[in-house]
Amino acid sequence: MSLVSRALTICLIACAAAYCLGGRAAQAQAVGAETTWRTTTKDSLLAVQVLDGLKCSQTDSVSKLTFMAAACLCGQSYVAGTLEEYPQEQLSIYLTRTDCILFAETCLALARTAKAGGGFPELAEELRQSRYRDGRVTAYSDRLHYTSEWILQGERRGTLKEITAELGGVPYDHPVSYMSTHPEAYPRMDDVAAIRSAEERINAVPVCMIPKTKVADALPEIRPGDILCLVSGIEGLDILHVGIAARRTDGAVLLIHASSAAGKVVVDPSKPLDEYLAGRKSVVGLRVLRPLD
Repeated sequence: MSLVSRALTICLIACAAAYCLGGRAAQAQAVGAETTWRTTTKDSLLAVQVLDGLKCSQTDSVSKLTFMAAACLCGQSYVAGTLEEYPQEQLSIYLTRTDCILFAETCLALARTAKAGGGFPELAEELRQSRYRDGRVTAYSDRLHYTSEWILQGERRGTLKEITAELGGVPYDHPVSYMSTHPEAYPRMDDVAAIRSAEERINAVPVCMIPKTKVADALPEIRPGDILCLVSGIEGLDILHVGIAARRTDGAVLLIHASSAAGKVVVDPSKPLDEYLAGRKSVVGLRVLRPLD
């Protein structure tokens, strides 16, 4: 069975089990005393079904499992701001309502959890360690709001490796500052100084990107399951969109992503990655992350 067929089989099993379930809110405590989470019955059961399906391919690489998790979540709703719904900062786990970065983060966490043979509590712990600075969940400013910092923490944890430079990336001097200079856009941000400190740490690390006009040259080296970050040309913003790489039968690289335009997680087989990027005026390039086993 091909990788795509296996992913679709897992997707059908997971979705058939989850869609007949309600959305009753659920609160639980995980394996460690520090990890509590907010979710719904529908989200937690979908997560368990996806994890069980991925465990059938547990010997595959985390990259392949990340791709398969992304295929499983196709059709789930795009919803922005799900982490801003409550005044108290707490780990929130939603698979049925997602934005682009939460989608990519969740796919990687599902893959890593399944690879390790874990269940929902282990998924929650993986997400806590991924989403929050050093795994600490006490304040809004503990969350990794900039994708660039999420990448840096992932590399420190050994969960992913940025391979942009290896694929022809060039230096990109584009400091982040958007959050601290636009506090009105973030109603829950109660510590601008802490956000500014995070921005300074991010800006101290050199960044490279593959220019949009050169992405076609890098496509042969991109694998299904790689995490693709669309680099922003907007002042102060680092990343505009994130998705998971897939390949068409003819070898063209596609993007599985939570699309605000489509209102759901999609993969458009008619639009290869380089064409998709060409149509995004505010996108200037690409950063590529590879999940690690």
